[in-house]
Amino acid sequence: MRKPEILLFDLDGSLVLTDEANSAAYMRALARLGVHGIRCQSGRITKDAIRKAGMDDMDVDAVVKAKADSYYGELWRTHIGPAANALRHVLVNRNAFGKVVLLTQSGERRAMETLRYYGLECCFDEIVCNEGLGNKYDNYFKAFDSDPAACVAWENEESQIMSAIAAGIKPENIRKVG
Repeated sequence: MRKPEILLFDLDGSLVLTDEANSAAYMRALARLGVHGIRCQSGRITKDAIRKAGMDDMDVDAVVKAKADSYYGELWRTHIGPAANALRHVLVNRNAFGKVVLLTQSGERRAMETLRYYGLECCFDEIVCNEGLGNKYDNYFKAFDSDPAACVAWENEESQIMSAIAAGIKPENIRKVG
């Protein structure tokens, strides 16, 4: 196999386990706004769960903003994820690999806070945040005029793995973690 040109690392659930911190930040934000009793079966609170609880888009936006403000205080609840060993290997053997990219669905502020917490902000040639913009892989390949067939990706969510394949990454170049 030829040297991969681009190594794509996902943040949430792959490089760093953030579900507990995100849910705690949501709970703090909801409580600050006087909303109680929202839960998910998975224990993971999401915007969809908040909408299903009957909140309109304006209220959801207020919760999301308050959650963003609370997130940094919950970073102690995060843990290094399963892709961290792969990133360590890539960094130790840097000249054997191409460009190292963090490609995340997170917003820039939350991604950078998480990376700084673990001292990882300088590990990447590029940090690309794709919050709310659809298929992060499609968007990356279009924006950076890159060849998906020359990429390797570390991903934990099945839906994101399918997005990577749909964007043209070869299934054998996707490292499922977690």
